[in-house]
Amino acid sequence: MPPAVAAPSAAGTEVFLKGHAEDRLRVNRQTRREYIDAPALTIGLAVQPDVLRDIGKVKGFEGRGLLARFLCSLPVSTVGEREIITDPVPEETAATYTARVIDLTLSLAEWTDPAVIQLSPGADAALIAYQKRIEPQLKARGGKLGHISNWAGKLAGATARMAALLHLAEHGGNGYAHPVTGDTMRAAIELGEYYTAHALAVFDVMGADPVLSRARSVLEALRDNQWEDVSRRDVFTVLSRSEVPTVADLEPALALLEDHGYLRSYQPERTGKRGRPPAPRLLAHPALRQGGR
Repeated sequence: MPPAVAAPSAAGTEVFLKGHAEDRLRVNRQTRREYIDAPALTIGLAVQPDVLRDIGKVKGFEGRGLLARFLCSLPVSTVGEREIITDPVPEETAATYTARVIDLTLSLAEWTDPAVIQLSPGADAALIAYQKRIEPQLKARGGKLGHISNWAGKLAGATARMAALLHLAEHGGNGYAHPVTGDTMRAAIELGEYYTAHALAVFDVMGADPVLSRARSVLEALRDNQWEDVSRRDVFTVLSRSEVPTVADLEPALALLEDHGYLRSYQPERTGKRGRPPAPRLLAHPALRQGGR
């Protein structure tokens, strides 16, 4: 695998978006016109963190939903603790894996219609409960997954897909003849929890969420200036215009910091009877002036 992967332009992402959902893909150019009725695309990438940062900078990737379609894993580096000599994969495990893959390939290769995999009542109930648990976390204000809601909004669907894959891995090519069990769905949900934790880390590395990036910049400004009581305008003045173009762009970051207890917005009392009321101000948490995080 090369150390870097050239990312496609936002305009060239249609094949990835359509291939994820098997929506009809149309290629209409001056030299050729082609249609793919049910595109299917599987992508597996192993890249360095620097590549993730570059991907996060590509305009249009997040807005079009491309980044929301990937399940990511960001393991801790084992450099310095690696085993020099490792045990090979057991022969029985390798043989079982090979047999299952061949079985799936041969049994499904001739299908022209989709094979429908049903959920058992237990699996259906487990998935619905998981969806209910995820939904409040998608709130833009105060939701744990609100800043990656494009990705997290597809989590339940991705979990159902993983349950189907686990089901086929267990039953082989005739898996469509058996419903997915509750245990299999719960195993898929466990995988969903794993990928959620790593998605939070990956999107953090990408810097794909401008609100989170701006919130960090505000925290740095509060610590550097040792502010206790400060106006929004003063905070805005010390930030980069390329990162925070207007005061309005600052508001979501301030709301995020307030949700997490780093600061509190309050309305000062009037000093006179005439004129506009004073603008709301910000109180910073005392720990920020003591080097706390």
